[in-house]
Amino acid sequence: MKKRRLIVRASILFVMTLAIGYTFFLQFTEERGLVDTGDVVPNFILKDVNGNKFELDDYKGKGVYLTFWATYCKYCTAKMEYLKEHYEKYKEKGVEIIAVNVDESSVQVQSFIDRHQVPYPNPIDRNMLVSNAYGVTALPHTLLLDEEGIVIERKVGGKTEAEVVEALEKVVPK
Repeated sequence: MKKRRLIVRASILFVMTLAIGYTFFLQFTEERGLVDTGDVVPNFILKDVNGNKFELDDYKGKGVYLTFWATYCKYCTAKMEYLKEHYEKYKEKGVEIIAVNVDESSVQVQSFIDRHQVPYPNPIDRNMLVSNAYGVTALPHTLLLDEEGIVIERKVGGKTEAEVVEALEKVVPK
């Protein structure tokens, strides 16, 4: 009887260890959900602070500058100022800027948008589902999408104003 109990307990412990190990493997695998250059970007639907829905597929036919950001990220803030300065000019050329906030509260995001007068869409990625699916591990994280929704460039980190303008030029539809 004692031997049987020991075997059952050991079996349960073994299965639990495998499950935990598998979970850690999935959580920390570097290539998990990575969207990279040449990939067709997966669609997503997110809402902004006002409950407005944003679906990435709605922007097909336009070049898209898709950036993931947070209010605490200084590089994000600088880049968003550059994007704000060039937003209207590139919108007329068929480029859309979408700045996906990475799981911050609506109050934080709205305060930032108001303070910096951000004119382009800022949907919020609740629970980081989109960020995880896209392989976002550091901020800012930018994907340049052509009019077919194909990633033409993926960049992580801050950018100068000249680099932001160069990136916007790359996504102007042909």
